[in-house]
Amino acid sequence: MPDVILSDIVLYLVSGVVLGFLIGLTGIGGGVLTVPFLLLVIKLEPIAAVGTAGLYGVLTKIWAAVRHYRQGTVNLDVGVRFFLAAVPGILLGSLAVKWSRVSLSPGGVETLQDIVSYMVMGSICFALVALLFDYDRLDTRFLSSRRGAVVKYPCLFLVGGVMGMTSIGGGILIIPSLLLFYRETSRYVGTSIFVALLLMMVMSSLYAFIGRGQGVTDVDLTAAAFMSAGSLGGVHYGAALCKRMHPRRLQAVVVGVIVLAMAMMAADRFW
Repeated sequence: MPDVILSDIVLYLVSGVVLGFLIGLTGIGGGVLTVPFLLLVIKLEPIAAVGTAGLYGVLTKIWAAVRHYRQGTVNLDVGVRFFLAAVPGILLGSLAVKWSRVSLSPGGVETLQDIVSYMVMGSICFALVALLFDYDRLDTRFLSSRRGAVVKYPCLFLVGGVMGMTSIGGGILIIPSLLLFYRETSRYVGTSIFVALLLMMVMSSLYAFIGRGQGVTDVDLTAAAFMSAGSLGGVHYGAALCKRMHPRRLQAVVVGVIVLAMAMMAADRFW
């Protein structure tokens, strides 16, 4: 690992404060915001940004998961079943990226970096659609029934696959899945954090250790650690401001933040 200078540490801490504030204010999962930030501000490559965002997600969700568990707002039965259904997808998605990263030629790796970047952009666009979708009008009785398993398990596998390749989906994909497939309407926030923590632990471990013997590391431990430290204060003040905002104004802010994330990805890709 290269020597870290003071300016890098300051940049990581400030980035963590900003990200934490936005996450606390909007409730948007860290991947949607973190990957564009790591690309444009920290200047990581797309695959390294995805792996580092996964570790950042783990570090920032540990305390939140513990707090929700103590409050009784985690449905452990649903969470474990969701994790077991999604973990094959996150394994396949993460392994596909990492094995390709290790085995491809330099030109192939560059193409892979572009593919991952475009997948992140697509996931952020989907995040905006998922945010604006009205789930109350959707009849979920079939999806949450035993017959609905033919739809549920492929979808949960896909959720894991997308998270494994982009680190996006902690809230944007898991919460809608809990509502649609498990009809979890009272403890979905805590349960989604619990599931995301477990899945991100699997993903970040694969990104960190596969290819390490060949000198390929796609997790910046220093950046993730200092950014998560900076996020502590940012999340606190962002959540405090969130409580005082009118719901319509807050939704506008959330939409604006997602659009900003998309603009950051476009800037990294095309400018």
